[in-house]
Amino acid sequence: MKGMLCGILPILLAGSAIATVRAAPAPREAKASAVNVTPVVASIDNLPIPVKGSDGLFHLVYEVNVVNVTGETASLNRLDVVDARSGRTLASLDAAQIAQRLSIASSRTSTAADLGPSQMGILYLHVLVHGAAALPAGLKHALTVTLKGQTLVETIAPAAVKPPTTLVLAPPLKGRRYVAGDGCCDSIRHVRATLPINGQLFDGQRFAIDWEQLDAQGCIRAGDNKTPESYVIYGQPVYAAANAVVVAAVDGMPNSPPGALPANIRADEADGNHVVLDLGHGNYALYAHLAPHSLKVKQGQRVREGQMLGRVGTSGNSSEPHLHFQVSNGPLPLASNGVPYVIREFSASQRVTSTAAFDKATEDGQPIAVQPLDGPSRHTAVLPLDLSIVDFTH
Repeated sequence: MKGMLCGILPILLAGSAIATVRAAPAPREAKASAVNVTPVVASIDNLPIPVKGSDGLFHLVYEVNVVNVTGETASLNRLDVVDARSGRTLASLDAAQIAQRLSIASSRTSTAADLGPSQMGILYLHVLVHGAAALPAGLKHALTVTLKGQTLVETIAPAAVKPPTTLVLAPPLKGRRYVAGDGCCDSIRHVRATLPINGQLFDGQRFAIDWEQLDAQGCIRAGDNKTPESYVIYGQPVYAAANAVVVAAVDGMPNSPPGALPANIRADEADGNHVVLDLGHGNYALYAHLAPHSLKVKQGQRVREGQMLGRVGTSGNSSEPHLHFQVSNGPLPLASNGVPYVIREFSASQRVTSTAAFDKATEDGQPIAVQPLDGPSRHTAVLPLDLSIVDFTH
């Protein structure tokens, strides 16, 4: 279930302190019309696009870049995500929850939600909204910060919210018992895989899924874990999710040996054998880690929805056979940002209990631990959520 260039990007801003903030006895909240010195500044580079998940809720998945511009440690005590128009609080995080979602420099030695002097971090947020009518048109964030014993509340990172995604795709696979590994919306291997590419930060895997498959006994593989053919999904055909144009078709790379990610792989080899489809309207679909010499399409070719593109393998930056599928806003999978989509139709009545249970089943070959999903099993025009066990039967 691990592939691509996954991992959390640590970032440290070099240089001396920019300013020392003198805060009034606190907590206090600055008036919007006033000019206020703020020790932590923030921005949102990619505006959130809501997507309806298979739980019936709308999900807003986005990142806030936070920077401590002082020469002192800034403690992030609380964050409230607020509907900018109504003032309604949509989500609240305490210091422990902020720490769990904050990626900062590798020099970090504490699990606290602290930013050191002149330090930047990425705060990965996931906001749930019940119903389309409740979706906000814009967001603002109230951040409670403590600096040198003084506490204040800042209003940071105002951002518009885009309309919910209207990108409806056919399934990239056919058959039963597929596991949506590392999917939306809190699995860190994909959602937090921010990468520095060509002088910018990109999160192309924000809504990526690593598709695995179970056999009738609930096992991911049957046989030697070092043999690609032992895995149930190996060799399964993958299909065009829409009418599209092939903008990349790379074949001929060998399978990476299952069991661990390959060492020292180059960024341009991460996808392994892969296909990129231009879906139109600025959206591109990636099918990665395909089997050697399995591609059925070429660059520049027009394909129809449901047309076979190749077969599942384990080439590139892959630790076991799976289909890495993502949609992003550019033709270069790593140098683009992931955007949400929905699958036209599928069934799901169970999920794997945890990522740890998935990893265990991959390692020991035993039946995977599952639990029932609430609600109807038949789904239309929603995104399969993390670890759902999905049937694509139409």
